[in-house]
Amino acid sequence: MGFPAVGSTASRLLSRTRRGTVLANPKLAQRQPRSPRGGLGGSRSMNTRSRTIASFFSVAMAAMLFGAVVTSQIQRPMAAEARNLDPAASPPPVGPGGSITLDTFKEIARRQTAGVVNIGTKKVVRRGRGNEQGLQELFGDDFMERFFGPQGNGSGGNETQRSLGSGFVVDKDGTILTNRHVIDGADEITVSVGRHDYVAKLLGKDARTDVALLKIEPKEPLTVLALGNSDETEVGEWVMAVGNPFGLGGNSVTVGVVSYKGRAIPLGVVRGTSVDMIQTDAAINPGNSGGPLLNTRGEVIGINTLIITRGVAASAGVGFAVPINVAKEILPQLRQRGKVIRGWLGVQIQPLSDDMARTYRMKDNKGALISDVTSDSPAEKAGLKADDVVVGVDGKAVEDNSDLSRYIASKSPGTTVHLRVLRGGAEQTIAVTLGTFPEETADADEGAGRRGQLGMTLRNLTPDMADRLELPRTSKGVVVTAVEAGEAAEEAGLARGDVIVSVNGSAIASVADFEREIDRARPDGIARLRVRRAGDYSFLVLKLK
Repeated sequence: MGFPAVGSTASRLLSRTRRGTVLANPKLAQRQPRSPRGGLGGSRSMNTRSRTIASFFSVAMAAMLFGAVVTSQIQRPMAAEARNLDPAASPPPVGPGGSITLDTFKEIARRQTAGVVNIGTKKVVRRGRGNEQGLQELFGDDFMERFFGPQGNGSGGNETQRSLGSGFVVDKDGTILTNRHVIDGADEITVSVGRHDYVAKLLGKDARTDVALLKIEPKEPLTVLALGNSDETEVGEWVMAVGNPFGLGGNSVTVGVVSYKGRAIPLGVVRGTSVDMIQTDAAINPGNSGGPLLNTRGEVIGINTLIITRGVAASAGVGFAVPINVAKEILPQLRQRGKVIRGWLGVQIQPLSDDMARTYRMKDNKGALISDVTSDSPAEKAGLKADDVVVGVDGKAVEDNSDLSRYIASKSPGTTVHLRVLRGGAEQTIAVTLGTFPEETADADEGAGRRGQLGMTLRNLTPDMADRLELPRTSKGVVVTAVEAGEAAEEAGLARGDVIVSVNGSAIASVADFEREIDRARPDGIARLRVRRAGDYSFLVLKLK
């Protein structure tokens, strides 16, 4: 892209100067009579040749100086050495004094791509008998394309779905970072590193950030990628995206710049939440999901996650990566617990525009405006109300809604925080004891809870899901998103896309409700489910193993 063109400016200009000096005015050369010695004849021709040679050297020197000036303008000081987990993670050289050279990206590709892995997943599900149309879009966002979707064939029976993605090695023991959506729901995860294929173990995953952690047992030393500091990344910096586009195999690299920082993008996994993403124009395509976004020191600054397209599943120059600092914050919990437990306030918040701030007679637009308070949440119990403006927390100023969200998410459940709130033109301090973010509970239920015992994966029915299933937006229940072959759910006749609305006559509105009623029915060994499928209701008997 741009830099190689800039870096070669001097050589191209010098080349053009040579041609221009010798052949710039061929008519003049033709007009000069030749001397007996074959040179340009007469003193005038000698003077002309001298001036021509002098002009050549002047322009050549100017071209070289121009190239030096341009190169110096793109130099930047070397940041502190990355926090390497292994000697193999040492960033590649980027030129004397930290400058970018024509070999920078070549060196990054040569040394760092060996630490990028290809990930393949396999999931066996029972193919639904109805309501299949639109289910492939169930987990996608209306305006964003996931990098790849499950592929399956056949009109009935069991279906094997396969998908491909990317990841990267973060320590010499074989720990790998990727996206949650790359491996979510998989029965088998295969990681390809160089000439070897490994069956990977899922250490943990987090729906809110779309991050997952895998583990392999390497047969030979691995190339470990250093994790950089995404907070220090600046708009306009050169970056390289690495991954396995379209499942072609091997690792491809593309180069671009950081287009924007802090782009709040809803990942479509947890309703009402978003991650401040890094936007880049480095080409990202299906299959790159989970691969690293590298800076010019070869450090990982982001995890390539999604793209925005116009209906075509390919790069449109608008790609997004989860900042690596977001992943680093949750790595310890993923290693130890397999999931992330966050504090929960229970409010919907929005940023303050200048005009909105004036209606509150505020001097600036700093703060987070509470637009709604969740029923029976810690916020409601503490007395927070819609129309409150949170301007501080625990003695720190709240700049915007993202600022407040990140702070609350960084706290453990049971922690008491003190919010400085503007209400009716007056400030007051309200103490709130945080609860557990509900999604973490649901995610644990889906991943490691009843799925292993009953052979199905459930998700809360949201209005958006109801739309895609052609149900009223006010519908309540839990959606069956996967059914394992040979397990209790399949034996009961459940299929993907079914909506469970009651268990033994008790209405179900969430995965937590389902879990509670199943636990109550466990002594009897069976449970009666009322299921809605393609608009019709039926009862099924689920045997509880």
